Amino acid sequence: MVMRNIWIRDLNDSAGPFATVVMDATHDTADATEQYRLRWRDLRERLVDAGADDATLAVLDEAVTGAGAPDGTAGRLLVADSARVLLDRHCEVPPERGTASWGPVPDLLAVLSSGSDEVPTVVVAVDRTGGEIRAVDGSVETVSSDATGPVHKANTAGPGEGGADARVEETWKRNAQAVAERVDKLVRGGNAGLLVVAGDAPARARLRDELAPASAEIMAEIENTGGTVPEQVDDTVRAAADDVREQRRVTAVTSYATASGRTDGLAVTGLSGVAAAARAHAVETLLVDPSAVPETSGPAADVLVRAVVSADGDVVQARPGDDVTLSDGLGAILRFPVGPAA
Repeated sequence: MVMRNIWIRDLNDSAGPFATVVMDATHDTADATEQYRLRWRDLRERLVDAGADDATLAVLDEAVTGAGAPDGTAGRLLVADSARVLLDRHCEVPPERGTASWGPVPDLLAVLSSGSDEVPTVVVAVDRTGGEIRAVDGSVETVSSDATGPVHKANTAGPGEGGADARVEETWKRNAQAVAERVDKLVRGGNAGLLVVAGDAPARARLRDELAPASAEIMAEIENTGGTVPEQVDDTVRAAADDVREQRRVTAVTSYATASGRTDGLAVTGLSGVAAAARAHAVETLLVDPSAVPETSGPAADVLVRAVVSADGDVVQARPGDDVTLSDGLGAILRFPVGPAA
């Protein structure tokens, strides 16, 4: 199963306690820097009142004041312990109100409510000579084959030019094969959930024909005539990633609804039922509606999120409008039944 919430799993490397901060990082006015500083001062005071230690506060001070502000509206999610920042992510939509908490477990419900899971993405711009590839980690490389043949066809037909055109097309094909081989490797190695391909239609088609099925299935295309990653590609990546996230979410919710309608015990709901399944490492997908989790159950729900991710389970945010019933805002699709249904 593709691990979609590995960023949560990384938080398990620390014993805590943890400071969790969700704040508005919007930077679209002349006084945005000063407003950002004031918002952080307010959240910092909440952490002090909650008992956060000086070392953790210092770690967060450096992270908040040392990072460049994004342009436009944005939110920022931070989790830190006394040694380092464990999570630092920007999200496109700022929170309605900032939150700051201190405790033995990160406030993962607040993080889930304000952010979205990452979609590891490979981006490639292709043309007849090869392609420029941006890997999941952001590194960029240019790839082409060792073919030394021509890449341009003759403008006019003439004796022998049919054979020349065939050689040109063979060069194009070999270049596409070289790019596809590298893309497939980066998709596998980066556990990518999305492949964005820019280029003109013939170049994209040649690459698609050479890709492994696993890469072709996650491919999204944009029109671009150059052989370098275009500046506007990030807008396309964000839109395509949103589509991937929503498809995953809807699939999980639908699967839970289907499992809940059966009697085989492969779906449970409520804090106690989900906790029992998590202790048995039986949870395949945990559904959480943070708005429906009782305030007194919040810390327990945070523990459940960590436990499920540690056992290679997935976590999906449910929404109030979904056609499912989640007692305590929690439900789970199980790998195997537990308790009386086992």
